[in-house]
Parts: sequence; structure tokens; C-alpha cells
Amino acid sequence: MYYYVDHTSRFGRNTGIQRCVRAIAAGLIGCGVPLHPVVWNREHGDLEPAAPEALQHLARWSGPAPDAWAAQPSGQWLLIVELVSGPHQPTAAQLQQAASSRGLRLAWVFHDAIPLRLAQLYGARAASAAAYHRAYMAGLALAHVVLANSHTSAAQLRALLSEQGLPAGHVQALPLAAQYPGVPRCVEAKPSSSSGNRLLAVGSLEPRKNHGALLKAVAWLAAQGRFEAQLVLVGWPNDPRVVALVQRALALGLPLRWEAEADDARLLALYRWCDATVVASLDEGFGLPVAESLWLGRPCLCTTSGALGELAAGGGCLPLASPAWQDLAAGLSQWLTASELRARLQQQLGQRPLRSWAGYAQDLLTHLCVCPGQCLDVEV
Repeated sequence: MYYYVDHTSRFGRNTGIQRCVRAIAAGLIGCGVPLHPVVWNREHGDLEPAAPEALQHLARWSGPAPDAWAAQPSGQWLLIVELVSGPHQPTAAQLQQAASSRGLRLAWVFHDAIPLRLAQLYGARAASAAAYHRAYMAGLALAHVVLANSHTSAAQLRALLSEQGLPAGHVQALPLAAQYPGVPRCVEAKPSSSSGNRLLAVGSLEPRKNHGALLKAVAWLAAQGRFEAQLVLVGWPNDPRVVALVQRALALGLPLRWEAEADDARLLALYRWCDATVVASLDEGFGLPVAESLWLGRPCLCTTSGALGELAAGGGCLPLASPAWQDLAAGLSQWLTASELRARLQQQLGQRPLRSWAGYAQDLLTHLCVCPGQCLDVEV
């Protein structure tokens, strides 16, 4: 199988899509699939093998070792997990042509329609971001198979394709794994004596993650003496407007800390430190921070629109009525004051099945009608 790693092999951070690229590759290799990593040669307008330095970079953050990839091109599919959208990216037609010229079928993992649905959050780039994303989504009509990362994302893509009179029957939902890459599932609860006051919020500092409402909720509770807790924010400074909000909150002395450069080892330590996580997002394609929190044995307070509702429905989550600051404050207060609620969520979490990346890889292969070997499906 050819495996597209163009952006991930160069990008200096391990955000959600990059985590998926690495974790899905490791899962497929673990299932015995020879993966040939390829990037886009912009000068020649064609695929080419990833360079050795690109493979070294991919090995970071629990990615496959450089020698785990297949050196010789082979296979029947080109699989694209990355988001390929924007002025410097190949079009879907170019990628389809590159695949066809090698006798390959084209498969994509689709993540979300957020730049269309929430274009207003992109500021001066709103119109161009929406246009590029619309073209990217329409281009997925050229694929043989599209595996959407949630049922919500699948429905949104089918709707856009149908509106444009394009085929949509090849779009299928295959929710992502919950596994924190390279880490066995944790089902150990925090000690019953825990007050639940160690909170963690993981997400890039950008408007969609709704840090402003979360910080307002914390400020309101703290002003009334009702936030006897510590909040740690983990996320890279993607948008200066949100960075300014966080820095102002820190200057005001709110009980929080921001870690902008946490690597996977540090992030894992923070998950183990916390009692629960908070995901206040306005929208997500899947919700990896929620899923990884559950995998590591930490309940999650999360909004429930779209795909986040799919995750919350399985148990172990405290659903927040809306992403408004008042509802975030109500949820935080409920978590901090109700020990029986914390115990119930922890019990639910331990009982729900969660998909590993090995299980996701096996299911992906089933969708592509490829059966190279046996894999574990679900860890419980």
C-alpha cells in the first residue's frame, strides 16, 4: 500500500491529523501491511518516495521506525490520511491521476467539514479557507473509498457531495481509535479520596477550541470561591487572539497553567496527573482528546454537538449542555462538588469498549478488502 505522508513528514508538531497519520501507519504495519511512504513532488506534480530524513521525522511521537516502512513500491491502494487542502497542495484530481498511473485505487480518511461549517472563526482567511475546503471535499468524489472518522463527518460529506450532484455512496463511517499511541489502556481509577480538582484541557490555541468560554467559566467560579481546582492547558499557540486571552487569564492570577510545548511523554504524564479532562470545543470531526482521555482512564467533561456526542454517549463523559461559558461553569461546578457523579463516570468508563489502533487498522483493511493477517480488534 502507498501511504501519503507529505505534510506530517515535515510538520514540527503532532496535532490531531498528524497523530492519526502516525498511529494508522503503525497499526497497518503491525497488521503486516507493507507501507510505502510517499510525498508530493511539487516541481514534477507527482508522487515520490519519502526521503530518509522524512522517515526520521515520522518516527517521532510514537510513529513507525524508519526501517519499518517498505522501501520498494507495491500494493493496490494509495491511502491518504492527511488533510490535503490549500493553495500549495495537490488537487484530488492530481492525486487520483498519480494513483491511476501506478495502477492504484484511491482511499481517503476524511476528518471534518469545519472550515465550511465554522468559516467565521478563520478571520481574514474565512472565505479562502472555506473555498479550499469545499474543493477538497468535492474532490473526494474521485476516490474509490472514503472512510470518515465519525458518523457525523460521514453525513456532512455525503450531504455536500449530494448537493453538488456528485457520487456519495462510497463514503463510509469508520470512527477512529481511542488509544493513546503506544500506551496500553488504563482502567485504574483515581483513589476515591481524590477531590477531582486536577483538570486538563488539551487542544491547539485556536477559536474553535473555545478557550475563551472555558476561561470565562473558570474566572466566574473563582470569583465566587467555587473553583478550588487547578487547570492545565496544553496546546500550541495556533492563533494569536486565543494566546492573548490565555496570557490575560494568567496575568489575572487565575488558577491555571499553560504548556505550549508538551511532547507526548509530558502529555501522558499530565493525563496521569489529572482527575478529569475538559473539552469545550465548538465542533470536532472525531474528538481525539476525549477518546485519549477515556483510554487513559480519565473521565471527560465535554460538549456534545456532532461527533463529540457520539463519543460521550458511550459513557465516562459528563455532557455539557452547550459550549456557552455558563454551561461550562455549571458542568465544572457539578464535577467538583459531586463525588458520587465522579465515581459513576469512572465506573462507566471502565465498562465501555474502546478501539485500539490495531483494531482500527484491521477494520480499515476490511473496508478495503485487504486481509494480510490477524490483528487484535478491541481492548476493553
